[in-house]
Amino acid sequence: MHRATTLAVLLLAAVLLHFPASASEAPPASGAKRSVLVLNSYHDGYAWSDNIVEGLRLELAERGVPADLFLEYLDTKRHGQQAEGELFRWLEAKYRDQTFDLVVASDNYAFDFALDHREQLFPEAPLVFCGVNDFDPARIQGLPATGVLENTDVAATLRVARRLHPGTSRVVVVGDDSVTGRAIRAQVRQAEEQLGGSLDFEYLHGSLESMLEDLRNLGSGDIVFYIPFFQRESDEHGGRFFDPGEVQARVAEVSGRPVYSTWAFLLGHGSVGGKLISGVDHGRLTGGLAARLLRGQAPSSIPVVREADNPYLFDYNELQRWRVPETKLPEGSTIVNAPKAFYEISKELFWTGLVAFILLTALSALLIMNILRRRRIEERLKGQLSFLEILMDTIPQLVCWKDADQRYLGANRTFTEFFGLSDPADVIRRSDEQFMKSGRFTEWAAAMDREVLRTQKSKLRARVSLRDPRQEEGGETVWLEVNKVPLYDAQGKAVGTLSTAENVTREINLERQLLQSQKMEAIGALAGGVAHDFNNILTSIVNSTELAMMDVDEESEAGRDLGRVLKAAQRGKRLVEQIMAFSRPSQEGFRPTNLAELVRETAGLLTPSLPRNIEVSAQVDPEAEEAGRVMVDPTQIYQVLMNLCTNAFQAMRETGGRLTVSLSRMEPDCEEAGLLRMRAGPALKLTVADTGPGIDPAIADKIFDPFFTTKGKHEGTGLGLSVVLGVVKNHGGAVRLAGGPGDGAVFEIILPAVPAAEGEAVESPRATGASGASLLFVEDDQDQLATTRACCGGWASRPCPPRARTRPCGGWRSGVSIWSSPTSTCPARAACSWPATSAAAGRGCPCC
Repeated sequence: MHRATTLAVLLLAAVLLHFPASASEAPPASGAKRSVLVLNSYHDGYAWSDNIVEGLRLELAERGVPADLFLEYLDTKRHGQQAEGELFRWLEAKYRDQTFDLVVASDNYAFDFALDHREQLFPEAPLVFCGVNDFDPARIQGLPATGVLENTDVAATLRVARRLHPGTSRVVVVGDDSVTGRAIRAQVRQAEEQLGGSLDFEYLHGSLESMLEDLRNLGSGDIVFYIPFFQRESDEHGGRFFDPGEVQARVAEVSGRPVYSTWAFLLGHGSVGGKLISGVDHGRLTGGLAARLLRGQAPSSIPVVREADNPYLFDYNELQRWRVPETKLPEGSTIVNAPKAFYEISKELFWTGLVAFILLTALSALLIMNILRRRRIEERLKGQLSFLEILMDTIPQLVCWKDADQRYLGANRTFTEFFGLSDPADVIRRSDEQFMKSGRFTEWAAAMDREVLRTQKSKLRARVSLRDPRQEEGGETVWLEVNKVPLYDAQGKAVGTLSTAENVTREINLERQLLQSQKMEAIGALAGGVAHDFNNILTSIVNSTELAMMDVDEESEAGRDLGRVLKAAQRGKRLVEQIMAFSRPSQEGFRPTNLAELVRETAGLLTPSLPRNIEVSAQVDPEAEEAGRVMVDPTQIYQVLMNLCTNAFQAMRETGGRLTVSLSRMEPDCEEAGLLRMRAGPALKLTVADTGPGIDPAIADKIFDPFFTTKGKHEGTGLGLSVVLGVVKNHGGAVRLAGGPGDGAVFEIILPAVPAAEGEAVESPRATGASGASLLFVEDDQDQLATTRACCGGWASRPCPPRARTRPCGGWRSGVSIWSSPTSTCPARAACSWPATSAAAGRGCPCC
């Protein structure tokens, strides 16, 4: 396909090269070049002067006269004649060593300048002039000079204008007061005489602004005859010049009437046309005279050309504007700017076009085949791109790619959905700050992209956290594992980055839960061992202290000291019991319990005991009340609620707030249950929420650790939440913290519900007493064994303590006495009816 296209292009080039070049492109005849100085009255870029130079060049080339033209511009249209002396000195210095074979002077000023200074500048060179108005033959009398006069047929142009615009009665002549302007105005007055008074004439000259103001009031019977002149517009930079074409365009626009002139270079600038003098034709006539002189013909034998056969030229656009039919134009008229008909094309151009058409047809056929082939390829590419797009959108990872300026070139649907956008196209050409919440994550991502582009090395498995973009302020923390690699162009230069990210929040939560569970197990094992040994020590201290208190007076100094020892030991014993509840909870006392009643009871007990600035409320979802019961130890759950409520009270006691205890129903699925480390199925959620300052996320994973506390030295032991965790875990449930800083603390306790059939109370078998039974006591701690044996085996031989003589020992235990009467001798072992020393009352009879 590509070879056929190349062959067709080469064939077209060969056909075009086959046609001969035009005559104007033929090289001039060989010979020595002649030096010709061309003096222009005006400046480079003025159409009239440029056309004359063009015609001069063409004529010399066609006549085979090689010439080296030295162009000089006197620039009198824009700057006047005040610099004539400087121009003379400049040219004298410039061409001091140059000899010219011929001098050409264009227009009146250059003609006068050449005559005035020819003896000093070019005394031997013949002179050819052109564009001269008001010619005086006496000026070249006896000089080697000839030329072409600029005589325009103004009368013929105005006759045609009157015929093309019936009803014309007045001609408004617009010009300036320059030498050229006055000379041409004299020619217009001659035309006025030739027309014999058939038209009225009004002459306007002066400033352009005043003339334009007069032209605004022209009537339907007026036309404008324009004499070319320059206009300077003053400004702070010295002003800019409007050339004659621009001035005529303003005249045509302001007057709103047809404008005529006798110069061909003004066509296309608002002039309708007429019998026009062409600068190119004028230059050709001048070039013909110059060629004759350069070939050695005497200037005196070449007469001055006074009349030229100027053609009728008209502007197609102006004819259409003034609705002038072409049939009214003079015979042989030429219309410029008209669309060309195909039959006007030259023979060479026709054949060239025909061959080009054939080749283009062949090329079109090849291109059509190529387009069809490309369409098939595009369809395949579209299918592949569609497949890739579907593939990208189904990838669960967040995928995006950027350019070197960190603007997005594309992304998959998972990425846009994660950041709350509706379509992947929404990110194209946008930066992170334009659709993400600016913060630590956007700064981190931008720094990472810049680093990858700078080093051209990949960054893999970098983890970063951010707030969930799909949620409002204070959303959950999401963890992403990000990979960034550089994108390269065909030259191997890094031009962007490709990023993939995976949401690893669930994995990180599981890791944390596993670490927390392992930590809790380790702490529980340690706490259990320590509590066991410490409990033995405290038991010995309590028993020995109680025995010692029986031997001393309660009001004595020693009795009071022993009382303080016993009180401190009992506090230590309660602390050990809390540690044991966390480390080695038992399921003794579990029974089906209605949590709704427990919630209401807790709220009712808390309301009168808390300050008035804290409002307590209980909220029970009706579905939760009907969902069934939970298998729990009510006492332990009550302890859990009291621990949480106490923490909430301490957080709000200075500022006040609202404490809400609520119960609702939920049913975690397998995934959520796995995260909570409990079984899936119906469950009840017990929530304790406060409006306090909340919990700092930095310590959220430490609050359940034993002995961790943010309170003062005398406000807590740091075991409250650890006991809550241990109790709830022992019940097969889960505890989780919700809320954040400033939103208050919200603790959710989730307990598995049991069906109604399983919720029926089960009576525990009662232990039957045995008369005359023996008790075997096994203990590895010698101190505890000694105090127990002293308690249970020595009362028959020891006198009763003084305290027993004054009040029954059972006075410390529900009013039940184990003594038959106050005696001086302790009863025998059989008389001891208590199974153990009373720990609940804190005191009791020292019996087994």
